[in-house]
Amino acid sequence: MPLGLMLIVPALLTPQPASRSRRAVTSTAATALAASLLRPHPAAAAEETEASLLGEIREIRKQLDLSPINALLEEEQWDKVRSIWKVPPVNYAWEQSQNKKNPLRKLADLRDDVELFEVADEVAAALQLADQYCYSNTFIYTQPGNGKVKIKEPKQQVALAVQKIDMFLR
Repeated sequence: MPLGLMLIVPALLTPQPASRSRRAVTSTAATALAASLLRPHPAAAAEETEASLLGEIREIRKQLDLSPINALLEEEQWDKVRSIWKVPPVNYAWEQSQNKKNPLRKLADLRDDVELFEVADEVAAALQLADQYCYSNTFIYTQPGNGKVKIKEPKQQVALAVQKIDMFLR
């Protein structure tokens, strides 16, 4: 039972004289209202600050360092590259199932910036495409066709994602 009701219900259930004053009723109601407002709301305690979100975005940016990723792509180490994208915090930025944990979207929401929502969607799309290229490359030799792996395309998509992430860090 909410604290406000716990304070007011006993006062209402206790037999009172017929001439109960308005002051007593108002005082009881005001006390109940104040008590319910002073109690911290659990969602408010869990809200993240801009600084914590920026820290998480910096960590994503650090994990998406282009030099090691490009080297792994050149070596055709598809699983190693995909493992970078599939673990937190990087996966929060692009996997649909992690959408509520996406720090880019949270920061856009915190700043109430529609353009940043679009940028967050562009980051997600670029990383999804890069992941799809790497996934497809894994099976290229067992599929019919010319057997050409795509290295340039995932590099471009990761570079695009990094460029967009940097827009959050300016």
